[in-house]
Amino acid sequence: MKKVLLLCLVSFTLFGCDDNKVTKEYLVGDWRCNWTSFERMDSGREESYGDAIDRDEFIRTLKIIDGKVYTVLDNEKLELYDIDKIYNNSTHEISNNGYTFSGWQKLEKINDDKYQYIISSEFKKDTNKTNVIDIRSKDETICTRIK
Repeated sequence: MKKVLLLCLVSFTLFGCDDNKVTKEYLVGDWRCNWTSFERMDSGREESYGDAIDRDEFIRTLKIIDGKVYTVLDNEKLELYDIDKIYNNSTHEISNNGYTFSGWQKLEKINDDKYQYIISSEFKKDTNKTNVIDIRSKDETICTRIK
């Protein structure tokens, strides 16, 4: 039993735990980001989002203030990533006035100097009883650390 426990401890030390997980400390600094937006109407979940409908490139500086990740725009601090919410409750669904809005988000470390953030959402009328979703959208942001 002691050998198994020792092997587990050595493996954990050598390989760590989920190295692709983004931490608040990892995000601190300056980033060059490329944002791409996709949208598709009347499609199924398994279909692609199609061609990009919008793109942008920008630079952002991220800081930890009071334990939260912020970026500052026009002298106003904006909370950018609620890391705990992303990792603990990455999906959501809201039904209201005959419509259902659902979505998910993912924050993933690509390497030590690059990460991606993806937000996907679906909008469907409750009267729509098919597998076709009225509107699907996805925003992908890939950021590279500026050294």
